[in-house]
Amino acid sequence: MKIAVCEVSPSLEVGSPEWRSICRLVSSEQPEIFVLNELPFGAWIASAQEFEKKMWMESCDKHDQGIASLSDLGSRTVVGSRPREFNGKRLNAAFAWSEVDGLRDVHTKQYFPNEEGYYEARWFEAGEHCFEIVPVSGCQVGVLLCTDVMFNEHARRYGREGAQVIIVPRAVGVESLDRWLVAMKMAAIVSGCFVLTSNRVGLGDRGQMFGGKGWVISPEGRLLAETSESQPVIFYDLDLQLVNAAQADYPCYVSE
Repeated sequence: MKIAVCEVSPSLEVGSPEWRSICRLVSSEQPEIFVLNELPFGAWIASAQEFEKKMWMESCDKHDQGIASLSDLGSRTVVGSRPREFNGKRLNAAFAWSEVDGLRDVHTKQYFPNEEGYYEARWFEAGEHCFEIVPVSGCQVGVLLCTDVMFNEHARRYGREGAQVIIVPRAVGVESLDRWLVAMKMAAIVSGCFVLTSNRVGLGDRGQMFGGKGWVISPEGRLLAETSESQPVIFYDLDLQLVNAAQADYPCYVSE
């Protein structure tokens, strides 16, 4: 099963040279799943200390435009997240999009930092739709949005309930990459799943330096592939049979 992860600029725009380049790269390989980063289109709004309605609406518009253009990528399924208002709440909602099934919300972010560059607790609330396994391009997928992955019980539960792949769109800084790689490896180890994650890279409009590094992690917790400046999109063929072996092995088999 061919998948792809990426690192993209802090303000990805549909129609930009970067977007067209990504579309060419992905279309040339036609993966089953392409993973975008967290809230990929337009500026990272949570760098602002206080909620601003204008910024929120602009971000929603940018993501509407982006989602309307996902077919240009040439991937069977695209997974990412978008800002969304639902039942009076502002959500960070993970989506899976495909030509066949259209747009599906598959998870809402549950854990929000509140610190410089990441004032997410002031911008978003936890939604009710979360931690459910969904079929994506023929495999069973669980989604964790960025900080969600720091709470290992959810990755472990995904594995015990039959997930084969955990997808983690994220937006994290360069100084914390080592910590995030450990978190991705631990999510794989406790679940026995492949972990796929994409990130922003470069300097944001408010001086925030994002760290890039899209990663593919094996069910045993090994780093299989990572993006770079010279390879902002990478492709990898997953052998889902490895999931069965990992989930029958330590520590996945340990009873609770």
